[in-house]
Amino acid sequence: MKKANKGLTATLLVTSLALVAAGCSSNSGSESAEGAKDKAKAKIKFMHMYDKNSAQPSHQADLIEQFKKDHPDVTFDEEVQSHDSYETKIKTLAAANELPDVFLVKPSMVSTFVENGLLRPLNDQLDKNAAWKDGFTEGVLDPYTIDGKTYGIQMTGGPTHVIYYNKDLVAKAGFPEFPKTWSDFETLIKELKNQNITPIALGNKAKWVVNSSYMSTLGTRYTGTQWFNDLVEGKGAKFTDPEFVQALTALKGLVDIGAFNKDMNSIDNNQQRTLYYNGSAAMFIEGNWAANAVETGGPKEIVEKTELAVFPAIEGAKGEQNTVSGGGGWAYAVNAKIDPAKLDDIQQLIQSLTDSKAAKLILKYGDIPSSKVDNIESIEMPSLSKKLVKLVETTKFSPIYDTRLSPGLTESMNTKMQELMIGKYTPQQAAEAMQKEYESEMKQ
Repeated sequence: MKKANKGLTATLLVTSLALVAAGCSSNSGSESAEGAKDKAKAKIKFMHMYDKNSAQPSHQADLIEQFKKDHPDVTFDEEVQSHDSYETKIKTLAAANELPDVFLVKPSMVSTFVENGLLRPLNDQLDKNAAWKDGFTEGVLDPYTIDGKTYGIQMTGGPTHVIYYNKDLVAKAGFPEFPKTWSDFETLIKELKNQNITPIALGNKAKWVVNSSYMSTLGTRYTGTQWFNDLVEGKGAKFTDPEFVQALTALKGLVDIGAFNKDMNSIDNNQQRTLYYNGSAAMFIEGNWAANAVETGGPKEIVEKTELAVFPAIEGAKGEQNTVSGGGGWAYAVNAKIDPAKLDDIQQLIQSLTDSKAAKLILKYGDIPSSKVDNIESIEMPSLSKKLVKLVETTKFSPIYDTRLSPGLTESMNTKMQELMIGKYTPQQAAEAMQKEYESEMKQ
């Protein structure tokens, strides 16, 4: 949504410069000419969200550490942010034109960053290794490509919507198999509620969970994929279209029948898993990344009872019913002002985090890699990873709203949906508020 992204730039600049003035730290200074020419002293400024000391292991953290061991001549000025703080920090640095050498971007950031001359095309780096370039799943780099130039290289490409459920609790509620229709899904929720079990654990404190893991899938079930593409491209689709209002109504309907914990807006996605782990909730909904979190952080007896599903077919909805939101998420990008002397090392770094060799480790962690893997059946994977791969094979990806819409519009959507769920807005009022923000951005 090019027009909306242009409008975002000014907002980002004002907001972020205010943050900088308030004391936000930023990198300053630059490598000396002599140091840049000396490969042994090359220092890559690298900002990401993969903490090697986290209680939850990460394939990217492991791959980054392995790269350091394999390339002792490359040193890093490394900054690790939490997921929820990363986006604010990277926008602040972008507005101040102080981005690190290598960092992460979402598709919704790419257009604005490119328009402001902040990203370096990576086509030359990809062309240097045909096996790497040709090894990506078809279309996986499209969200980061503008006019034939690729500005981001993604490491994973899985669904943002997966229902993780306790098969014993679901069976006890009368469903030995997961419901195949929305009406049966609602019946399951009501029965779990009657048994004093929280049907779905939800931690939407940071507001992205409902958008990424619920609405991006639920919306497409009602509107179809083309509606969203038309919305992004400014081709007449509106948030106030009846089909999208119906999707908001379905979301509010889950609240009304008691699907969620009362503190859903006060806890985060890690805490929603805790409710599932301790058996007080029968389900939680998150992306493919949560498979590894359950496998490594959940009690053994819960892991053994965990099965995977997606929203069942919605009777009467006009959109594609066998779709889940997925595909483009975070991708590695490079500063347009990068010292050319660092490019070879940076290529090797990004390649080592995203190629087919990395993909094998990514699979073992329960994630879906962006690169293709041969003989996938021969790879040792945790049980949930295998279930996840099979689930993905039976579904079709649809757009992830918050990776395609502008950050400003995404934030507006997130807030309006949170307020819808607590009864501040009706579905129609929430849709009208989103449309107002959308039209404001399109005029800029």
